[in-house]
Amino acid sequence: MITRAVRVFAAVVALVCASAVAAHAQRGPTHVIVSPVAEVEVAETQTLIARLVALNQSVVATRIPGIVGGVEVNVGTHVKQGDVLVRLDTELLEIELQRARATFEQAEAGVRAAAATLETAQNVYTRTANLRGSAAYSQGRMDDLTSEKSRSEAELARAEAAIAFARSGLSTAEYNIRNAAIRAPYDGVVVERFASLGEYLNTGAPVVRLIDDDDLEIEADVPTEIVAAVDPGDEVTALFDDGRLATAIVRAVVPSENASTRTRPVRFSIKPVDSDKPLAANQSVTLEAPVGDPRTVLAVSKDALVQQSGGWIIFVVREGKAVPVNVTIGAATGNRFEVRGDLRAGEMVIVRGNERLRPGQPVAFDPPPAAPVAGGDANTVAAGSAGTPSGSAQ
Repeated sequence: MITRAVRVFAAVVALVCASAVAAHAQRGPTHVIVSPVAEVEVAETQTLIARLVALNQSVVATRIPGIVGGVEVNVGTHVKQGDVLVRLDTELLEIELQRARATFEQAEAGVRAAAATLETAQNVYTRTANLRGSAAYSQGRMDDLTSEKSRSEAELARAEAAIAFARSGLSTAEYNIRNAAIRAPYDGVVVERFASLGEYLNTGAPVVRLIDDDDLEIEADVPTEIVAAVDPGDEVTALFDDGRLATAIVRAVVPSENASTRTRPVRFSIKPVDSDKPLAANQSVTLEAPVGDPRTVLAVSKDALVQQSGGWIIFVVREGKAVPVNVTIGAATGNRFEVRGDLRAGEMVIVRGNERLRPGQPVAFDPPPAAPVAGGDANTVAAGSAGTPSGSAQ
């Protein structure tokens, strides 16, 4: 009785299994979504903490001594080139200018008088010289006229020297008046003020510190071991502390090494940043600097990666079946990861429906993907740390 029951149960199980196999055969291949293996160039990068620096920043100083008669700006004031920052008292300077003008006019009169005297002496000398050979000619008289003409020429030369000296004094007085108004040498913002009303300033005394906040660039201290990979014209990604992204272009690698940190300063110009928030000198910037020459790698979508206990696999579609391939993950390239394994550029890898696949299971694309372009992408992608792909664990 028991033996007969066992036989019946076995028959039922066999029938069920046969039905399941038949049903599976009727369902056909599993529909999946695929993506091609791309061939891309990646450049390994290193994160650097940099800062914004102003190309024009200076302590504006007075060119002449004097007492501060007016301060036109304060900390935070935006100024244009030529705007007055500080005014010195000009009362004494105006008196000196009037005296210089009078001296110059006096010297001009002296030149005119000396020129007239020389002209008279020259005429008398010429008339007397024309009498040479006649009874009216006197050699003694001629000698006196020669001496007189020489003295007149010397007086004119002295008068001309005096007017040159007076002109110099007038120029100095005009210079002092002109520079009593201390002006901004370029567009910028006042970040510090030194001069106060009534204060006496010597020549060269600081009045304000000015920064051109519209002409900024990035300075980064790049480790010596990777500075050889940084060339003028290279473009890197700059991330500002407020979340903005910009493109920074290497302008110059400064040939000066910090012996204690083993770094060299590198300057980057910045492409225009579209934002209502102004940039500021000394603002923190994060750069992704290249650490080597770009290299060509194979990359797949992060969704193609499936984690197993022994590492990562990718299901590749070969002859209509899902073939697992063991891979090693490299650098991240946007939404893709560099992979090393038995793969070829252009092969289709499964990115959806790969969680429950069995090796050798028939698969189909719906809709079928377009034919991949030979060679894949040739775009250079900055590669940072790989992170963790979003594939499923099996």
